[in-house]
Amino acid sequence: MDKNNQSKEHILKQGFEALSREGVRFFTVESLAGHLGMSKKTIYKFFPTKEILIEKIVRFFTGMVKRKFKSVVESDENPVVKFNQVMDFIVKKISHISMDKAMEVKIRYPQVWHHIEQFRLDLRQYIAAIFKEAQEKGLAKSDIDMDVVATIYMNIVNYTFQPEFFLRNNLAPVDTIRLFVKMVTGGLFTDKGLEVMKQHNTLATQHIKGTK
Repeated sequence: MDKNNQSKEHILKQGFEALSREGVRFFTVESLAGHLGMSKKTIYKFFPTKEILIEKIVRFFTGMVKRKFKSVVESDENPVVKFNQVMDFIVKKISHISMDKAMEVKIRYPQVWHHIEQFRLDLRQYIAAIFKEAQEKGLAKSDIDMDVVATIYMNIVNYTFQPEFFLRNNLAPVDTIRLFVKMVTGGLFTDKGLEVMKQHNTLATQHIKGTK
């Protein structure tokens, strides 16, 4: 990676942290430049306006998520564990994002929000691949069309789990998504698959406790 691309990636990484922390309303190029220890001119060289910078930051984040999903799907891990891994990754990222601030993006930058919605729908291919692999290995029920399940799953995530849904119903996004995953997997996976999920969750919990 050349120096310019390194600088751009550094700006986008730190920009995402700042955007998550401050929200689009209070996010400024000046504050980001101060945090990075560089001039506004340097940032504007790569991203001519605040609007362009915000869009590139969001696309940087969605690109990172897509790469994570792809790497998990292509790994040799058990498919039930793969599903846990991608959902845990999403939950971890969401835990750092305020729904009030997400709502600001939706209202102030509708074109950016449209990209987010389309991106979430595009993740369907990875969810379908995981579910199909689980089915082939006897970890998911054989009488279910996994393409249909993946389509329903991602559309519920996309159209129901909007910022206003969490705000209006006073729901914590992380807890809500974990409950939704539990509901889906309870009806989707076989007893064998659920046992794999239980074992993985137990090991993950023990690991978290061990690092504290």
